[in-house]
Amino acid sequence: MLAQDTTSGLLVPRIGDHAGFTRIVLDLPAGATYTLEPLGAALRLSLPGLTLTPGITYVNRPELAGYVVEQFDDHAGILFLTSQGVSPRSGYKVQELPALDGSGKRLVIDLSGAFADTSPFTPPPTFSFVKAKGRQFSVVLDPGHGGSDSGAIGLLAEKDVNLDIAKRVASLLQAAGVEVIMTRTDDSTFSADKRTDLTARVNLAKGKTLYVSIHANAIDPPSTDGTCGLEVYYYGPDGTRPLYPPALPIVPSQPVIVPPAATPEVLQSDANPSPPVSQPQEVVPPSPLPLPTITPQMDSLRRMQLSRTLASRVMSYLLTTTAALDRGVRTADYFVNKFATVPSILVETGYVTHPLEGLNLQNSDYRDRITYGIARGILEYLENDYPAG
Repeated sequence: MLAQDTTSGLLVPRIGDHAGFTRIVLDLPAGATYTLEPLGAALRLSLPGLTLTPGITYVNRPELAGYVVEQFDDHAGILFLTSQGVSPRSGYKVQELPALDGSGKRLVIDLSGAFADTSPFTPPPTFSFVKAKGRQFSVVLDPGHGGSDSGAIGLLAEKDVNLDIAKRVASLLQAAGVEVIMTRTDDSTFSADKRTDLTARVNLAKGKTLYVSIHANAIDPPSTDGTCGLEVYYYGPDGTRPLYPPALPIVPSQPVIVPPAATPEVLQSDANPSPPVSQPQEVVPPSPLPLPTITPQMDSLRRMQLSRTLASRVMSYLLTTTAALDRGVRTADYFVNKFATVPSILVETGYVTHPLEGLNLQNSDYRDRITYGIARGILEYLENDYPAG
């Protein structure tokens, strides 16, 4: 069933599908050595002293497009074409196992875009403004969903992830002297009507500096296509994403303004989803508020440019801290970005429906990394890009 190169005793790679990753297994002869080199779009396996028959094999898995066998003067090589990319910190994991027949060893390579950096994170010293020293900034942080609106459901509820990360981001921004306005600080929202709730959230941005909405993503229904990674959105008229999700009954709440604090530490809250708050026996949605009027300020090219710059700053630091899969900075017709009167973005921190990325989002160390990426991106934007005056 397995083709074997008779000159080396090396078996052709065996490919297997697993929940959230693709597994490659190779049987190496006794005494064989190897090196692995991540090349971004490919993972190179070098096998000194071995001889293989060159060729190309197409695999077409979510994490592996195929592989190329190469032969050089002193070594053989296999170039695995990784659909989701690899780096020294992410995209693949390696282990060695004893050979099934007792001779040699098995080299096991797992590929997934959800293999990110989940190691403990120690943030650098508290950020200090230099060019923007003395300026007063106020940032609205919007943990998406809440109350009976759970958002995406996978290994955990999106609303819990959003709130925990937003609180951690708030702590870092406050430590740098930035005023933070939270659209919610518990498991509730403004209104039982979705449009009214979102309108109340974006109205908090009036007169403020920035609006940052924090979400987690999902595939519905959960699929096996391996979709995972980070996305950051800003409003663009060509966006094709939905304006806002269907209305659901939601428990009302009030906004909370959090003054700057001197404590720089990242909050270490429980990463497990919190139980839902008790609901009233009957929720009667109020009449929805009218949509905000799109003013020239909202629709201006300048505001869009500033939002794009903010999105790029945040994505850059998210990728640096997490080494997660980059799904890009994108435009979309999201309600909170479209109607906010200040530069605004929506951050998708990962897919709760992905078997591995959902586990990442449950990990408090990984949340620390996401937290710092978002906060540092915001602070760098305020320091370097926000218009003076």
